[in-house]
Amino acid sequence: ADKETVAKAAVAQVIAESDYASLDAAAADKAAIVFMGHGTAHAANVTYTEMQDKMTALGYANVFVGTVEGEPEGTDAESVLAKVKAAGYTKVILRPLMVVAGDHANNDMADEEDPESWASVFGADLGKANVTCQINGLGELKDVQDLYVAHVKDVLERTETDLELEKLNKVMMTVNKAV
Repeated sequence: ADKETVAKAAVAQVIAESDYASLDAAAADKAAIVFMGHGTAHAANVTYTEMQDKMTALGYANVFVGTVEGEPEGTDAESVLAKVKAAGYTKVILRPLMVVAGDHANNDMADEEDPESWASVFGADLGKANVTCQINGLGELKDVQDLYVAHVKDVLERTETDLELEKLNKVMMTVNKAV
């Protein structure tokens, strides 16, 4: 459910900050949205595949998920570019799939001077004029902030309940010893 919330909020924000009235309008103009996450060799890398699957399940055919580290396999800039082109898109909006848009967003994604940045890789193939970068982290989105707050509340509530149960167990042990 969290992935769906993030997917919807992130795509809606990209559209809100673009020249397009809707995701369908972007697709009609042959524009794709490419989210760039960090990537990891850790088992948690499945999250990026799951996020791509969620985008697809939501009908977001022109939305792609990649990673700076190219983990999981096939999520590096060149692989994502190939998928974008194979699907017939000729323009891209790049945006970080990261809570904070920091070093990776500014350098690995948007630095047009760095030939290995995503902006450069996509721009070399599609033309610089066809690549737009949005430098905003997921943490700026209200729906994502609300998820964090809800999860913190859940943890705090569980912690309080666990502490109450622990106290109750101590009382029960004391009663059992007395009997």
